[in-house]
Amino acid sequence: MGCTPRKVPVIFSVTIIAAMAVMGCVEEKQQPISAEKGDDTRAEGSGTSFADAGTDAQTDQSDIDDGSDTVESDSGWPNATEDETVSQSDFETHSQEEDTEDTGEQKTDKDGDGWHEPLDCDDENADVNPGQEEIYDPPNGVDDDCDGRIDEAPTTRQEGPIEPDCSGCPAVGDHVDNMRCAIDLCDDATVLVNEYGSPSGAITQQTYIAVERFGADVNDLAPLYNGSYALMGTGRVLDAGDHMVDLSAGTSGQTDPFGNAEGLSFDVMEWRMKLKAPKTAGGFQVHYIFFSAEYDDYIGDDFNDKFYMFIEAPSTNGGARTVINFTQCRDPDGYHDFVCDDASMDYCDQGERYCYIAINTALSECCWYDGCPGGQAATNIAGTGFECALSQASDLSNHGSSTGWLVTGWPVEPGEEFEIVFHIHDTGDGLYDSAVILDKFLFMSKVTAGTKPL
Repeated sequence: MGCTPRKVPVIFSVTIIAAMAVMGCVEEKQQPISAEKGDDTRAEGSGTSFADAGTDAQTDQSDIDDGSDTVESDSGWPNATEDETVSQSDFETHSQEEDTEDTGEQKTDKDGDGWHEPLDCDDENADVNPGQEEIYDPPNGVDDDCDGRIDEAPTTRQEGPIEPDCSGCPAVGDHVDNMRCAIDLCDDATVLVNEYGSPSGAITQQTYIAVERFGADVNDLAPLYNGSYALMGTGRVLDAGDHMVDLSAGTSGQTDPFGNAEGLSFDVMEWRMKLKAPKTAGGFQVHYIFFSAEYDDYIGDDFNDKFYMFIEAPSTNGGARTVINFTQCRDPDGYHDFVCDDASMDYCDQGERYCYIAINTALSECCWYDGCPGGQAATNIAGTGFECALSQASDLSNHGSSTGWLVTGWPVEPGEEFEIVFHIHDTGDGLYDSAVILDKFLFMSKVTAGTKPL
Protein backbone atom coordinates (compact mmCIF):
# COMPACT_ATOMS: atom_id res chain seq x y z
CA MET A 1 0.00 0.00 0.00
CA GLY A 2 2.79 2.46 0.86
CA CYS A 3 2.24 5.93 2.26
CA THR A 4 0.36 7.45 -0.67
CA PRO A 5 -2.89 5.60 -1.41
CA ARG A 6 -4.99 6.38 -4.45
CA LYS A 7 -8.15 8.34 -3.77
CA VAL A 8 -10.96 6.14 -2.53
CA PRO A 9 -14.64 6.72 -1.77
CA VAL A 10 -15.26 8.82 1.35
CA ILE A 11 -16.64 5.87 3.32
CA PHE A 12 -13.16 4.31 3.38
CA SER A 13 -11.07 7.46 3.86
CA VAL A 14 -11.01 7.53 7.68
CA THR A 15 -10.03 3.85 7.85
CA ILE A 16 -7.14 4.37 5.45
CA ILE A 17 -5.84 7.46 7.23
CA ALA A 18 -5.97 5.61 10.54
CA ALA A 19 -4.04 2.74 8.98
CA MET A 20 -1.46 5.18 7.65
CA ALA A 21 -0.99 6.55 11.15
CA VAL A 22 -0.29 3.04 12.46
CA MET A 23 2.22 2.51 9.65
CA GLY A 24 4.00 5.74 10.55
CA CYS A 25 2.97 7.47 7.35
CA VAL A 26 1.27 10.46 8.96
CA GLU A 27 4.08 12.58 10.37
CA GLU A 28 4.65 16.09 11.59
CA LYS A 29 4.35 18.77 8.90
CA GLN A 30 7.56 19.55 7.08
CA GLN A 31 8.64 23.15 6.65
CA PRO A 32 8.85 24.67 3.17
CA ILE A 33 12.18 24.25 1.40
CA SER A 34 12.20 27.90 0.38
CA ALA A 35 13.28 30.38 3.05
CA GLU A 36 12.89 34.14 3.43
CA LYS A 37 14.29 36.55 5.99
CA GLY A 38 11.82 38.22 8.31
CA ASP A 39 8.80 37.28 10.38
CA ASP A 40 6.03 37.42 7.81
CA THR A 41 6.48 34.22 5.82
CA ARG A 42 4.26 31.44 7.09
CA ALA A 43 4.09 27.76 6.39
CA GLU A 44 0.68 26.84 5.03
CA GLY A 45 -1.89 26.66 7.77
CA SER A 46 0.67 26.59 10.57
CA GLY A 47 1.42 30.17 11.53
CA THR A 48 5.13 29.25 11.41
CA SER A 49 7.49 31.52 9.51
CA PHE A 50 9.95 30.15 6.97
CA ALA A 51 12.69 31.82 8.99
CA ASP A 52 11.52 30.10 12.18
CA ALA A 53 12.04 26.73 10.53
CA GLY A 54 15.78 27.17 11.03
CA THR A 55 18.60 26.23 8.72
CA ASP A 56 16.85 23.00 7.75
CA ALA A 57 14.34 25.09 5.80
CA GLN A 58 17.14 26.44 3.61
CA THR A 59 17.71 23.09 1.98
CA ASP A 60 19.95 22.60 -1.01
CA GLN A 61 18.09 20.95 -3.87
CA SER A 62 20.65 18.13 -3.72
CA ASP A 63 19.13 17.11 -0.36
CA ILE A 64 15.83 16.31 -2.09
CA ASP A 65 15.89 12.97 -3.85
CA ASP A 66 13.27 12.63 -6.54
CA GLY A 67 14.78 9.47 -7.95
CA SER A 68 16.37 11.21 -10.93
CA ASP A 69 19.83 12.43 -11.86
CA THR A 70 18.72 15.98 -12.44
CA VAL A 71 18.16 18.78 -9.98
CA GLU A 72 16.69 22.25 -10.10
CA SER A 73 18.91 24.84 -11.70
CA ASP A 74 18.57 28.51 -10.89
CA SER A 75 15.56 28.46 -13.18
CA GLY A 76 13.80 25.73 -11.22
CA TRP A 77 13.69 23.32 -14.19
CA PRO A 78 15.83 20.17 -14.46
CA ASN A 79 18.72 21.08 -16.75
CA ALA A 80 21.64 21.09 -14.35
CA THR A 81 23.91 18.32 -13.11
CA GLU A 82 24.36 17.56 -9.43
CA ASP A 83 27.65 19.48 -9.47
CA GLU A 84 25.71 22.61 -10.47
CA THR A 85 23.16 22.35 -7.66
CA VAL A 86 22.18 25.65 -6.07
CA SER A 87 20.17 26.49 -3.00
CA GLN A 88 16.41 26.46 -3.49
CA SER A 89 16.18 29.94 -1.99
CA ASP A 90 18.63 31.30 -4.60
CA PHE A 91 16.08 31.05 -7.38
CA GLU A 92 12.69 30.67 -5.74
CA THR A 93 12.82 33.87 -3.69
CA HIS A 94 13.01 37.54 -4.54
CA SER A 95 12.57 40.24 -1.93
CA GLN A 96 12.77 44.00 -1.93
CA GLU A 97 13.32 43.72 1.83
CA GLU A 98 16.11 41.16 1.97
CA ASP A 99 18.92 43.75 2.13
CA THR A 100 17.19 45.76 4.86
CA GLU A 101 18.59 45.31 8.36
CA ASP A 102 15.99 44.15 10.87
CA THR A 103 16.33 46.50 13.82
CA GLY A 104 13.63 44.77 15.82
CA GLU A 105 12.06 48.15 16.62
CA GLN A 106 8.28 48.21 17.05
CA LYS A 107 6.62 50.71 14.69
CA THR A 108 4.46 53.14 16.64
CA ASP A 109 1.28 54.98 15.71
CA LYS A 110 1.77 58.30 17.49
CA ASP A 111 -1.59 59.83 16.62
CA GLY A 112 -3.64 56.65 17.05
CA ASP A 113 -5.22 56.73 13.57
CA GLY A 114 -4.21 53.16 12.65
CA TRP A 115 -1.34 54.23 10.37
CA HIS A 116 2.37 54.57 11.08
CA GLU A 117 5.33 56.13 9.30
CA PRO A 118 6.33 56.12 6.51
CA LEU A 119 2.79 55.48 5.18
CA ASP A 120 1.45 58.13 7.53
CA CYS A 121 3.01 61.38 6.28
CA ASP A 122 2.05 63.24 9.47
CA ASP A 123 1.97 60.90 12.45
CA GLU A 124 1.18 63.80 14.77
CA ASN A 125 -2.19 64.46 13.10
CA ALA A 126 -4.91 61.78 13.19
CA ASP A 127 -6.77 63.54 10.36
CA VAL A 128 -3.87 62.92 7.96
CA ASN A 129 -3.20 59.38 6.69
CA PRO A 130 -3.63 57.28 3.49
CA GLY A 131 -7.20 56.43 4.48
CA GLN A 132 -8.42 60.03 4.42
CA GLU A 133 -10.16 61.86 1.59
CA GLU A 134 -8.31 64.87 0.25
CA ILE A 135 -9.85 68.20 1.32
CA TYR A 136 -9.73 70.53 -1.67
CA ASP A 137 -12.73 72.89 -1.51
CA PRO A 138 -11.74 75.09 0.12
CA PRO A 139 -8.08 74.05 -0.07
CA ASN A 140 -6.32 73.61 3.27
CA GLY A 141 -2.70 73.32 2.13
CA VAL A 142 -2.42 69.80 3.57
CA ASP A 143 -1.72 66.43 1.93
CA ASP A 144 -4.66 64.83 3.76
CA ASP A 145 -4.41 61.42 2.05
CA CYS A 146 -0.58 61.20 1.98
CA ASP A 147 -0.43 60.64 -1.77
CA GLY A 148 2.24 63.29 -2.33
CA ARG A 149 -0.25 65.82 -3.73
CA ILE A 150 -1.93 68.73 -1.97
CA ASP A 151 -5.52 69.92 -2.43
CA GLU A 152 -6.11 67.92 -5.62
CA ALA A 153 -9.73 67.58 -6.73
CA PRO A 154 -11.29 64.10 -7.11
CA THR A 155 -11.36 64.52 -10.88
CA THR A 156 -7.56 64.19 -10.88
CA ARG A 157 -7.74 60.75 -9.30
CA GLN A 158 -7.50 57.76 -11.59
CA GLU A 159 -10.71 55.77 -12.02
CA GLY A 160 -10.88 52.09 -12.99
CA PRO A 161 -7.76 49.89 -13.30
CA ILE A 162 -4.36 51.31 -12.44
CA GLU A 163 -2.46 50.40 -15.59
CA PRO A 164 1.06 49.00 -14.94
CA ASP A 165 4.10 49.72 -17.09
CA CYS A 166 5.41 46.26 -17.97
CA SER A 167 7.75 47.34 -20.77
CA GLY A 168 10.88 46.38 -18.84
CA CYS A 169 9.50 43.35 -17.00
CA PRO A 170 10.47 39.92 -18.45
CA ALA A 171 7.15 38.09 -18.53
CA VAL A 172 8.17 34.70 -19.99
CA GLY A 173 10.48 32.27 -18.22
CA ASP A 174 10.94 29.98 -15.27
CA HIS A 175 11.91 32.33 -12.43
CA VAL A 176 9.55 33.79 -9.85
CA ASP A 177 10.26 37.27 -11.20
CA ASN A 178 9.02 36.12 -14.62
CA MET A 179 5.89 34.88 -12.87
CA ARG A 180 5.02 38.21 -11.27
CA CYS A 181 5.72 40.07 -14.52
CA ALA A 182 3.44 37.61 -16.34
CA ILE A 183 0.52 38.46 -14.06
CA ASP A 184 1.30 42.16 -14.60
CA LEU A 185 2.70 43.04 -11.18
CA CYS A 186 5.50 44.94 -12.88
CA ASP A 187 6.21 47.76 -10.43
CA ASP A 188 9.15 47.02 -8.13
CA ALA A 189 7.72 49.41 -5.55
CA THR A 190 4.57 47.26 -5.38
CA VAL A 191 6.17 43.80 -4.99
CA LEU A 192 8.10 43.68 -1.70
CA VAL A 193 8.50 39.90 -1.43
CA ASN A 194 8.10 37.26 -4.16
CA GLU A 195 8.71 33.56 -3.47
CA TYR A 196 7.56 30.10 -4.46
CA GLY A 197 7.86 26.91 -2.43
CA SER A 198 6.19 23.78 -1.10
CA PRO A 199 5.09 23.87 2.57
CA SER A 200 4.65 20.10 2.42
CA GLY A 201 8.22 19.54 1.20
CA ALA A 202 7.18 18.32 -2.26
CA ILE A 203 9.50 18.73 -5.22
CA THR A 204 8.81 22.04 -7.00
CA GLN A 205 10.61 21.27 -10.28
CA GLN A 206 8.44 22.06 -13.32
CA THR A 207 5.43 23.07 -11.22
CA TYR A 208 5.58 26.77 -12.15
CA ILE A 209 6.43 28.82 -15.24
CA ALA A 210 5.46 31.99 -17.10
CA VAL A 211 4.32 31.21 -20.66
CA GLU A 212 2.74 32.85 -23.68
CA ARG A 213 0.08 30.13 -23.90
CA PHE A 214 -0.90 26.86 -22.25
CA GLY A 215 -2.02 24.14 -24.67
CA ALA A 216 -3.01 24.44 -28.32
CA ASP A 217 -3.14 27.74 -30.21
CA VAL A 218 -6.80 27.15 -31.07
CA ASN A 219 -7.99 26.95 -27.46
CA ASP A 220 -9.62 29.67 -25.34
CA LEU A 221 -6.54 30.23 -23.18
CA ALA A 222 -4.99 33.25 -24.89
CA PRO A 223 -3.49 35.68 -22.34
CA LEU A 224 -5.86 38.40 -21.20
CA TYR A 225 -3.22 41.10 -20.78
CA ASN A 226 0.31 41.82 -22.02
CA GLY A 227 0.83 38.54 -23.88
CA SER A 228 1.66 35.99 -21.15
CA TYR A 229 0.52 34.53 -17.84
CA ALA A 230 1.74 32.44 -14.92
CA LEU A 231 1.03 28.73 -14.61
CA MET A 232 1.40 26.63 -11.47
CA GLY A 233 0.20 23.20 -10.41
CA THR A 234 0.61 20.04 -8.37
CA GLY A 235 2.44 18.15 -11.10
CA ARG A 236 4.63 18.85 -14.12
CA VAL A 237 2.36 21.55 -15.48
CA LEU A 238 3.45 21.51 -19.14
CA ASP A 239 3.37 17.71 -19.45
CA ALA A 240 -0.04 17.31 -21.11
CA GLY A 241 0.43 13.55 -21.35
CA ASP A 242 0.72 12.88 -17.62
CA HIS A 243 -1.28 14.61 -14.92
CA MET A 244 -0.81 11.74 -12.45
CA VAL A 245 2.58 12.78 -11.04
CA ASP A 246 3.20 12.38 -7.31
CA LEU A 247 5.83 14.92 -6.19
CA SER A 248 5.51 14.10 -2.49
CA ALA A 249 8.87 12.26 -2.46
CA GLY A 250 8.02 10.34 0.70
CA THR A 251 6.79 13.37 2.63
CA SER A 252 3.71 13.19 4.80
CA GLY A 253 0.43 14.91 4.04
CA GLN A 254 -0.83 18.08 5.67
CA THR A 255 -4.19 18.93 7.17
CA ASP A 256 -6.17 21.40 5.10
CA PRO A 257 -7.07 24.22 7.53
CA PHE A 258 -9.97 25.43 5.37
CA GLY A 259 -11.32 22.44 3.46
CA ASN A 260 -14.15 20.16 4.53
CA ALA A 261 -12.45 16.99 3.31
CA GLU A 262 -11.20 14.21 5.56
CA GLY A 263 -8.17 13.49 3.37
CA LEU A 264 -4.74 15.07 3.82
CA SER A 265 -3.14 17.52 1.39
CA PHE A 266 -0.19 16.48 -0.78
CA ASP A 267 2.00 18.25 -3.35
CA VAL A 268 1.16 21.58 -1.70
CA MET A 269 2.50 24.48 -3.78
CA GLU A 270 2.42 28.12 -2.70
CA TRP A 271 3.36 31.32 -4.49
CA ARG A 272 3.59 34.06 -1.89
CA MET A 273 3.95 37.79 -2.43
CA LYS A 274 3.98 40.74 -0.10
CA LEU A 275 2.51 43.72 -1.91
CA LYS A 276 2.10 47.41 -1.27
CA ALA A 277 -1.05 48.86 -2.79
CA PRO A 278 -0.69 52.08 -4.78
CA LYS A 279 -1.96 55.15 -2.94
CA THR A 280 -4.82 55.50 -5.43
CA ALA A 281 -5.93 51.85 -5.11
CA GLY A 282 -9.12 50.71 -3.43
CA GLY A 283 -8.64 47.02 -4.22
CA PHE A 284 -7.45 44.55 -6.85
CA GLN A 285 -8.68 41.98 -9.33
CA VAL A 286 -6.97 38.77 -10.45
CA HIS A 287 -8.08 36.55 -13.35
CA TYR A 288 -7.56 32.80 -13.45
CA ILE A 289 -8.75 29.40 -14.63
CA PHE A 290 -8.52 26.20 -12.54
CA PHE A 291 -7.93 22.77 -14.15
CA SER A 292 -8.11 19.33 -12.59
CA ALA A 293 -7.79 15.70 -13.64
CA GLU A 294 -10.41 14.97 -10.96
CA TYR A 295 -13.25 16.01 -13.27
CA ASP A 296 -15.71 14.29 -13.41
CA ASP A 297 -14.76 11.23 -11.36
CA TYR A 298 -14.78 12.95 -7.98
CA ILE A 299 -17.63 15.44 -8.33
CA GLY A 300 -19.65 15.38 -5.11
CA ASP A 301 -16.74 13.73 -3.29
CA ASP A 302 -14.70 15.12 -0.39
CA PHE A 303 -11.48 14.38 -2.26
CA ASN A 304 -11.24 17.66 -4.14
CA ASP A 305 -7.96 19.36 -4.98
CA LYS A 306 -8.20 23.01 -3.99
CA PHE A 307 -6.99 26.36 -5.27
CA TYR A 308 -6.99 29.02 -2.55
CA MET A 309 -6.12 32.69 -2.63
CA PHE A 310 -5.18 33.67 0.91
CA ILE A 311 -4.85 37.28 1.95
CA GLU A 312 -3.39 38.70 5.14
CA ALA A 313 -4.22 42.40 5.24
CA PRO A 314 -4.90 44.74 8.16
CA SER A 315 -8.14 45.80 6.48
CA THR A 316 -9.44 42.21 6.13
CA ASN A 317 -10.49 40.33 9.27
CA GLY A 318 -7.92 42.20 11.33
CA GLY A 319 -5.05 40.67 9.39
CA ALA A 320 -6.11 37.04 9.86
CA ARG A 321 -5.42 34.69 6.96
CA THR A 322 -8.59 34.71 4.84
CA VAL A 323 -9.57 32.78 1.71
CA ILE A 324 -11.00 35.31 -0.76
CA ASN A 325 -11.98 33.09 -3.71
CA PHE A 326 -15.17 31.09 -3.13
CA THR A 327 -18.47 30.67 -4.94
CA GLN A 328 -21.81 28.93 -4.69
CA CYS A 329 -21.63 25.12 -4.78
CA ARG A 330 -22.71 22.80 -7.56
CA ASP A 331 -24.82 20.79 -5.10
CA PRO A 332 -24.75 22.57 -1.71
CA ASP A 333 -26.84 19.86 -0.05
CA GLY A 334 -24.42 17.17 -1.20
CA TYR A 335 -21.16 19.02 -0.58
CA HIS A 336 -20.10 22.42 0.73
CA ASP A 337 -16.96 23.83 2.34
CA PHE A 338 -18.44 26.37 4.75
CA VAL A 339 -21.61 28.13 5.81
CA CYS A 340 -21.66 31.92 6.01
CA ASP A 341 -22.77 32.18 9.64
CA ASP A 342 -20.38 34.70 11.16
CA ALA A 343 -21.38 38.34 11.43
CA SER A 344 -17.78 39.30 10.62
CA MET A 345 -18.06 37.62 7.19
CA ASP A 346 -19.04 40.70 5.20
CA TYR A 347 -18.60 39.24 1.73
CA CYS A 348 -21.06 36.34 1.74
CA ASP A 349 -24.78 35.90 2.37
CA GLN A 350 -25.63 34.78 5.89
CA GLY A 351 -26.81 31.18 6.05
CA GLU A 352 -25.68 30.30 2.52
CA ARG A 353 -23.39 27.34 1.79
CA TYR A 354 -20.23 28.00 -0.22
CA CYS A 355 -17.46 26.08 -1.96
CA TYR A 356 -13.83 26.98 -2.52
CA ILE A 357 -12.39 26.75 -6.02
CA ALA A 358 -12.40 23.04 -6.90
CA ILE A 359 -14.53 20.70 -9.00
CA ASN A 360 -17.55 21.16 -6.72
CA THR A 361 -17.92 24.89 -7.32
CA ALA A 362 -21.02 25.89 -9.25
CA LEU A 363 -18.74 27.61 -11.79
CA SER A 364 -17.06 24.35 -12.86
CA GLU A 365 -17.52 23.07 -16.41
CA CYS A 366 -18.25 19.37 -16.01
CA CYS A 367 -18.28 16.80 -18.82
CA TRP A 368 -20.27 13.54 -18.52
CA TYR A 369 -21.48 13.87 -14.91
CA ASP A 370 -25.25 13.80 -14.36
CA GLY A 371 -26.72 16.96 -15.83
CA CYS A 372 -23.58 18.00 -17.71
CA PRO A 373 -23.52 18.64 -21.48
CA GLY A 374 -21.75 15.43 -22.56
CA GLY A 375 -18.16 16.45 -23.23
CA GLN A 376 -19.08 19.94 -24.37
CA ALA A 377 -17.51 22.16 -21.71
CA ALA A 378 -17.90 25.81 -22.69
CA THR A 379 -14.19 26.67 -22.50
CA ASN A 380 -11.89 25.10 -25.09
CA ILE A 381 -8.79 23.89 -23.21
CA ALA A 382 -7.33 21.76 -26.03
CA GLY A 383 -3.73 20.66 -25.66
CA THR A 384 -3.58 20.95 -21.87
CA GLY A 385 -4.20 17.30 -21.01
CA PHE A 386 -7.26 18.32 -19.01
CA GLU A 387 -9.78 18.05 -21.85
CA CYS A 388 -13.19 16.50 -21.20
CA ALA A 389 -13.81 12.79 -21.58
CA LEU A 390 -16.94 11.87 -23.53
CA SER A 391 -18.08 9.30 -20.98
CA GLN A 392 -17.24 7.85 -17.60
CA ALA A 393 -15.74 4.79 -19.25
CA SER A 394 -13.33 6.93 -21.28
CA ASP A 395 -12.37 9.27 -18.43
CA LEU A 396 -8.72 8.35 -17.96
CA SER A 397 -5.81 10.25 -16.40
CA ASN A 398 -5.31 12.39 -19.54
CA HIS A 399 -8.76 13.96 -19.14
CA GLY A 400 -10.36 16.44 -16.80
CA SER A 401 -11.94 19.87 -17.16
CA SER A 402 -11.79 23.43 -15.84
CA THR A 403 -13.76 26.23 -14.22
CA GLY A 404 -13.48 28.45 -17.26
CA TRP A 405 -12.09 31.95 -16.76
CA LEU A 406 -12.91 33.49 -13.37
CA VAL A 407 -12.13 36.84 -11.77
CA THR A 408 -11.83 37.55 -8.05
CA GLY A 409 -11.88 41.06 -6.67
CA TRP A 410 -10.98 42.20 -3.16
CA PRO A 411 -10.75 45.59 -1.42
CA VAL A 412 -7.57 46.90 0.21
CA GLU A 413 -6.70 50.29 1.63
CA PRO A 414 -4.61 52.85 -0.30
CA GLY A 415 -0.93 52.30 0.47
CA GLU A 416 -1.67 49.16 2.51
CA GLU A 417 0.95 46.42 2.74
CA PHE A 418 -0.53 42.94 2.57
CA GLU A 419 0.38 39.34 1.81
CA ILE A 420 -1.30 37.27 -0.89
CA VAL A 421 -0.68 33.55 -1.36
CA PHE A 422 -1.72 31.47 -4.35
CA HIS A 423 -2.06 27.95 -2.94
CA ILE A 424 -2.86 24.71 -4.79
CA HIS A 425 -2.78 21.13 -3.50
CA ASP A 426 -3.79 17.55 -4.21
CA THR A 427 -6.20 15.99 -1.72
CA GLY A 428 -6.01 12.38 -0.53
CA ASP A 429 -2.81 11.57 -2.42
CA GLY A 430 -0.35 13.11 -4.87
CA LEU A 431 -2.15 11.85 -7.97
CA TYR A 432 -4.88 13.38 -10.17
CA ASP A 433 -3.02 16.65 -10.58
CA SER A 434 -4.51 20.14 -10.78
CA ALA A 435 -3.22 23.43 -12.18
CA VAL A 436 -4.15 27.10 -12.44
CA ILE A 437 -3.45 29.92 -14.90
CA LEU A 438 -3.06 33.34 -13.26
CA ASP A 439 -3.26 36.55 -15.27
CA LYS A 440 -4.12 40.24 -15.17
CA PHE A 441 -3.55 41.14 -11.53
CA LEU A 442 -4.58 44.78 -11.54
CA PHE A 443 -5.06 47.27 -8.75
CA MET A 444 -8.32 49.18 -9.07
CA SER A 445 -9.60 52.49 -7.73
CA LYS A 446 -12.79 50.65 -6.72
CA VAL A 447 -13.60 46.95 -6.59
CA THR A 448 -16.47 44.69 -5.58
CA ALA A 449 -15.46 41.73 -3.41
CA GLY A 450 -16.28 38.30 -4.79
CA THR A 451 -15.67 35.73 -7.54
CA LYS A 452 -17.55 35.49 -10.80
CA PRO A 453 -17.16 34.09 -14.33
CA LEU A 454 -15.32 36.32 -16.75
